[in-house]
Amino acid sequence: MNNQKRYTMRNTGLIIAITIINCRLSGVVIRSILGLTAVCLPVFAGEGLFLLGNDALQLGRASSGVASPRSAYWSYMNPASMVDLERRLDINWYSMIGKVVFEPRGVIGNRLNNRLEVTEMSHIVSGGAVWPVKSGAIGGGIFIPSGSGIEYPYARNIFTRLFQGNRDRRQAYQHIRGVLAYAHEFDNGWALGLGVHLSLSRFRSDHFTLGMRPAAYNNKWDNAFGAGISVGVYRSWERFSVGANYSPRHWTQSMKKYRDLLYHPMDTPQVVQAGIAYKVSPDIEIAVDYRWMNWQEIGVYGAPIIDGGYNWRDQHGVRVGVEWNVHPRWTLLGGYAYSNSPITENNVFTAALAPATTEQHFTAGLSHAVNEKHRVHLVGVYAPSKKLRDTGRGGLFSWLAKGSTINTSGMSAMIGYSFLW
Repeated sequence: MNNQKRYTMRNTGLIIAITIINCRLSGVVIRSILGLTAVCLPVFAGEGLFLLGNDALQLGRASSGVASPRSAYWSYMNPASMVDLERRLDINWYSMIGKVVFEPRGVIGNRLNNRLEVTEMSHIVSGGAVWPVKSGAIGGGIFIPSGSGIEYPYARNIFTRLFQGNRDRRQAYQHIRGVLAYAHEFDNGWALGLGVHLSLSRFRSDHFTLGMRPAAYNNKWDNAFGAGISVGVYRSWERFSVGANYSPRHWTQSMKKYRDLLYHPMDTPQVVQAGIAYKVSPDIEIAVDYRWMNWQEIGVYGAPIIDGGYNWRDQHGVRVGVEWNVHPRWTLLGGYAYSNSPITENNVFTAALAPATTEQHFTAGLSHAVNEKHRVHLVGVYAPSKKLRDTGRGGLFSWLAKGSTINTSGMSAMIGYSFLW
C-alpha cells in the first residue's frame, strides 16, 4: 500500500489504471503494466457516470447495436453476439472536451465567485479481442465504461471558500473493467453469452460532508476492486436480428479512506439493454436499442442525501443507429441517443461535483477497410447543453442553495483500429 500511495503522489495529473483478469491483483503487477494500457483523465460522463461508448464502431451508431455486433467491445456490450464476429483485435483512442458552468446561489452558495466554469479535455484508451472457436467465440478486453471528474477554481459553498481552505470544489472517479467472455451458439441459431468482469475503481474528492466539513482525506486517491458478470442472448436471420444483455449490480469494495463522505460502496448499477437490427437493404442497416440503468438501487447514488446518497433516479434511454456501406471499403455511421438525466431539479447543488445533466448525443463517423486485414475508424460526438436549476425542495442543502444552476455540454472524437486475421 505504501508503494502504491507513493506512486499516486508522484502522479502529475495522468490517472492511469487497469484491471486484469486475475484475482491475485497486486500493486506491483498493476504498476508494471500501467504504461501499456488506458490513460484516463477526469471526464464528463454521458449517461450518469457511464460513458456513451468505448469503441468507434459502437459509438458511431450512438452506442446502439446490442443485436448488431461489430467489434471486441461486444464482449462487454452483449457477449452472446460474438458468435457472428471474426477473429480480430480492436484498439480505440477517445478524446473528450467537456464544459460545465455552475452558478451557486442561496444562503450557502459561493456568491464571491458566483460563476464557476470548467472546460477540460480528457483521453482514454481501450481495446479487446475476439477468437472464434468450434461452438462459439471467446473474447474480452480492457474497457472504461464509466468515470467523471470536475475541478472548479473555487469552492461551491461560501463557508469552505472563506474558512476551510477553498475546498469542496474537486472530485474524480474512474472505473476500469477487465472482461473475459464466452458465447455459445445452439443448433437452433440462438446464442447465449456469459461475461466475467473484474474492476478497479479510483476516487478522490474534497466534497463537503454531512459533518459540515470537507472530506478528511482531502482529494487524495483511494482504490477499490470489484467483480460482476453479464449475460446476453442473440439471434440473427438474413435481414433481422435481436439481442439483449443483462448486467447485474457490479459489487465493489468500500472506499475506506472516504468513510466520512461515502457511506456506501461505489457499486455500478444493474443495466439492461435490448434491441433489434434490420437491414432495409443489403447495404443499409438500422439498429434500435432500449437501455435501463438502475441508479436508485445503489446507495451512494440513489439514497437520500441525508443517508449519504445523491438522490439520483433511474435512467431510461433509447438509441438509434444507422450503418451504410457506400463502397466495399467505406462505411458511414450515424446515430442519436437520449437518456433522462439521473439528477432532478430538487438536487442540483448537491450534484455540482458529479454534474451528469447531459441527456442527448448526436454521433457520426466512418470506417475504412485499408485491406482485408486492416481497418481504421473515425467518429465524432456532440452532446448539447442541458441546464438544471435547484428548486430548493430537495432537502436541507437544496433549500439552503435554492436557485443554483448547472449547465453541462460536450464534444468528443474517437479513432479506432481493427486487425482481422
